[in-house]
Amino acid sequence: MRFLPITLGGLLLAATLPARAQTTAETPPLPGRAASRFYAGLGAYSSYYQRLGSQTLGYGGSFRLPVQLTAGYQLSPRLAVQVGVAYSGATAHYAENTLYQNATTGPNPNYYTLDGTYTLRHTSVSALARYTLTANPAHRLQFDALGGFTLERRSSTSRGIQTNYTPGAAATTANYDFGYTRNTLLLTGGVGARYRLSRRFELTYDFTVSQALNDKTNAYGTSINYTNALTASHALGLRYRLGR
Repeated sequence: MRFLPITLGGLLLAATLPARAQTTAETPPLPGRAASRFYAGLGAYSSYYQRLGSQTLGYGGSFRLPVQLTAGYQLSPRLAVQVGVAYSGATAHYAENTLYQNATTGPNPNYYTLDGTYTLRHTSVSALARYTLTANPAHRLQFDALGGFTLERRSSTSRGIQTNYTPGAAATTANYDFGYTRNTLLLTGGVGARYRLSRRFELTYDFTVSQALNDKTNAYGTSINYTNALTASHALGLRYRLGR
């Protein structure tokens, strides 16, 4: 994740700004106009489940940059709750030929061809509480503790046309369409950093680690989770405070 060192470097640079900039307080709202408690954000995302630029479908397709959309509500000056949705996916075309032979086909084997598309989608939905660790709310650079849950959803579909060839008979075709979905619930915690650019905009970076909570195996003793180990995620984006 190449954007991680860049992000940390930017935050360290921000921390070295003159003290006067660090202590500049927000302009208070006008009388009778309470500041909005809602905020929204958009940014790049990377995790064990949605890896940045390193997952391929095996048919020449590759994932685009995972994107995360967040929405939050400030419960108090130091406590907020937020929901985040990160998504990535790709579609690739494939064509395959398969030969098969059995006692009924004789010396001339049957074969079939597949001409279709394969689609893989990843969605990460997180519900987190943010508690501000920085004592002075006037500082431009703020640090938060994060905690909550994440739902990882992976779905795939394969659809196309199968053509069957049998010696001495006309070829037959049939459509196929099948897929599967896997959901994994995780316990999530971590830290975040926010740098105030203006009254409405903040540059944000979140680092979290997660542990899968689903049953480790299914009825056949096969693992149903991606991994049983701790996994990490990174989110770099821009936050906008709504309202007046």
